Amino acid sequence: MDEYERREVSDHPFFKELRQQPVDYAALWLLMANLQCSISHHFVRWLAGVIQRIDDPRIASLLAKQLNDELGNGNAADIHAVLLERFVLGLSAWQPTGDAHAMLTPGRGLLSTMSDIFGASDPYESVGALMVSEIFAKKMDKCVGDELRRQSALSRHTMTWLDLHEQLEIEHAEDSYELAELVPGQGPQLSAAWRGGRAEWDALWSFLDDIYATNRALRATG
Repeated sequence: MDEYERREVSDHPFFKELRQQPVDYAALWLLMANLQCSISHHFVRWLAGVIQRIDDPRIASLLAKQLNDELGNGNAADIHAVLLERFVLGLSAWQPTGDAHAMLTPGRGLLSTMSDIFGASDPYESVGALMVSEIFAKKMDKCVGDELRRQSALSRHTMTWLDLHEQLEIEHAEDSYELAELVPGQGPQLSAAWRGGRAEWDALWSFLDDIYATNRALRATG
């Protein structure tokens, strides 16, 4: 996990460019709308599937805690997918004009890759992906939060998802270290966890590449 903690999502050209200009609401809508269609609509099912398939109840327990967080701790109004929908809706006032289906191409690509990772025959591959995804999400949420702390157009109510995630992803990233201790120290399960972790980081970084390219194309035609 230390390897991924040393990597900075803020170094991606997409976030570097955002920091160099006034808050780009259209770019943030593009990012969040694509995350919504790729991860938010499917993450609960993926996570529940790993819990069902994993053979270590200690790992299942940690993942069940995260699943409970995703589902609002029993409060339907706090389900993360619901809060993200509100956030994306708030940003939609700045949605770029053009083919909305084409704008979500990065999200569809990420969905395909992550579906393969979470459908892998060895559930430890999914565990590795989850560990790395929480670290990536913690870093990416901070990037988004830093941008939106520079503005006042969006209400705190609209940004509930972001406020919640900035804190929870720190906790979930800490869970990743606990999960790493529970993965067997050798053999096929360890190999699968590393394979899933590498694939997940690469998928998320490539997703940002696609967001960056799409955003630049939209600005060029806008």
